[in-house]
Amino acid sequence: MKKHLRLLLCTGVTAALLAMPALAADTDSLPAKQGDFYVMVNGEYVTFPDAVPQIRESRSCLPFVAVFDQLGFPEENMTWDASTGTVTAVKPDVVYTSFQGDTKQGDLTVQLTIGSNDISYWYEGNTTAGPHGNQAQVVDHIQSEVAPYISDSRTYIPFGLLADALGYNVGWDAQVGAVIIDDVDAILAANTETYELMDQYQEYNRTFVEKNQKVTGSYSMDLAVEQGDQETSGKLGVTVDGKYDMITSGTTAFQFDTDMTLDATAVSNGVDMTGMLVSEDGTPILPMELGFAMRGDMADGTFYFNLDSEKLAALTGWDTESWYKLDLAALFDEMADLTGMNYAQLMELSNASLEEDFSQLLPDMLKQMPLTSVQFTTTDYLALLNSICGDSHFVKSGSSYENTFLNEGGITGTFTLYTSGDKVNGYAMELKADPAVVGAEMTMSIAMKGSKMEMAMNVAASQGEGQEGEIISQVDITLDMTMDGTYQSTSAKPATEPPAGATVVDLMDMMGGALPETLPAA
Repeated sequence: MKKHLRLLLCTGVTAALLAMPALAADTDSLPAKQGDFYVMVNGEYVTFPDAVPQIRESRSCLPFVAVFDQLGFPEENMTWDASTGTVTAVKPDVVYTSFQGDTKQGDLTVQLTIGSNDISYWYEGNTTAGPHGNQAQVVDHIQSEVAPYISDSRTYIPFGLLADALGYNVGWDAQVGAVIIDDVDAILAANTETYELMDQYQEYNRTFVEKNQKVTGSYSMDLAVEQGDQETSGKLGVTVDGKYDMITSGTTAFQFDTDMTLDATAVSNGVDMTGMLVSEDGTPILPMELGFAMRGDMADGTFYFNLDSEKLAALTGWDTESWYKLDLAALFDEMADLTGMNYAQLMELSNASLEEDFSQLLPDMLKQMPLTSVQFTTTDYLALLNSICGDSHFVKSGSSYENTFLNEGGITGTFTLYTSGDKVNGYAMELKADPAVVGAEMTMSIAMKGSKMEMAMNVAASQGEGQEGEIISQVDITLDMTMDGTYQSTSAKPATEPPAGATVVDLMDMMGGALPETLPAA
């Protein structure tokens, strides 16, 4: 909850993207395919006059000259050394981060040799101290599975690894059969939007991580499911209410403790079935009191939790004494192909959101966005982010700035920044779904004013099944969730691990039948 910017952007951008209709390929507008696949660079299909894309050993290989020329390497800056089979290309005046971490500008040189899996590149002026105090050029190397080769007198390279190393965002549209290459820096160079309000917002956000925070609050959830057809009907209701305490440190470490009450009702064909859920001694299971504790540090992605409930233990045999370990980083890395980034990249982006201005953060965000459709590339991501965060989309109203944005997929969003003087002191975002487009009524909101936080989600959906337009079965679902919290700086530090000596069960090992481990005593 403390990383407001990441939560805000993920909520807004993710919801907007998920609500977008599936992007079907417009085959009528596709140019004639040259070679084994299309190549789109910065939103434009590349035309190959004499050498076309090839698949070599299951890798996408591109003619060197045509693609590098499209990416800003002038053809006159490409040289061929026939004696060594070496190709060198130079792109002038590139802005880059030096070995010392400074932002500099200089020529980018890429060099490769036919038949060699080693591809090297370096930036002019990117040096480090040598063994005798002299300056040594920093040269980076890429080891490619497929070596550059010559076909029909043209040099071909496996472009994916090199593009990633040079900071390009590369993706694949499986539906069209197209490699997508976006030079994010070049696209941003043409971006005229400003982000002064978002920079003020980030200053406000930093106040919550400069000191440890204690957060206290409450939450509730009400879920109702009702099903009816010509022969049977049923109703299920679940409610959860609780209060929590949380301590955070910096951007990653946290300790979360809560006590909650779980209750439920079940009715089938007019008969109340709720009372049938009892323990062995006949004691009603519901309502059930639950204690839940979580410890962890997002820096390494390791989390521990403990669930304490006498009734749950009696009903399921749950071990209320043990702590359970979840390696979220490993799980996230396993889904990297779907999310477009691994856990380390996610944390790097998260930390940058607190340390950099929004315009500095923007390139990193765009370079991590997955490219899976020729109809939604980096330019479209930038337009979407600008519509949510750009200064030109906010309208001043008193001491607030409000931005209402509409997504074609049926999502309407309102983003409000509250200010005092020339500083942001709060925000609110609300997202609403059009049921005619999305298939459900849905509202999500998050707001922070001063030290007070509020979140809410409301969903109502219906689904019917039948024949020839006649509904013979109807399912109605409603979900209401709320959460609030008050932030206060504290000298307390969060416990990020279970108590010393506690039994810890690795959930992944548990599924494989491994025995618990025990933490060392203090």
